[in-house]
Amino acid sequence: MNNKEFYMETLLAIFGAKWCCVFASTMGGLTNGLVHTWTGWATEAKNLALAAVTGWIAAEFFIPALMEQFEFGVYTALAIAFFIGYIGIRLLPHLEKKFFSKLDKTIDSIDKD
Repeated sequence: MNNKEFYMETLLAIFGAKWCCVFASTMGGLTNGLVHTWTGWATEAKNLALAAVTGWIAAEFFIPALMEQFEFGVYTALAIAFFIGYIGIRLLPHLEKKFFSKLDKTIDSIDKD
């Protein structure tokens, strides 16, 4: 066992997989902020908080389902959480618009009937 595996297993044992997923997602959001154009402290802090909340939601609902369905290990779960934190900041507004447009169409079609 190399040192990186030892440190990761120690963190997983101390904090648990869910909190490590939240941390990985937050680090993904931080990485997103570092590699893209600087938008100011307030926007970057909001994006970082959004990445943490998205990571918590993913660790609570989305990642356990993926782990059970595809028999992923905890290291894969951490990678998924980082990926969610990294792309979540850019993807969430688009998903929100798509969701609400579908919801509006559904409500309109119910009203017509």
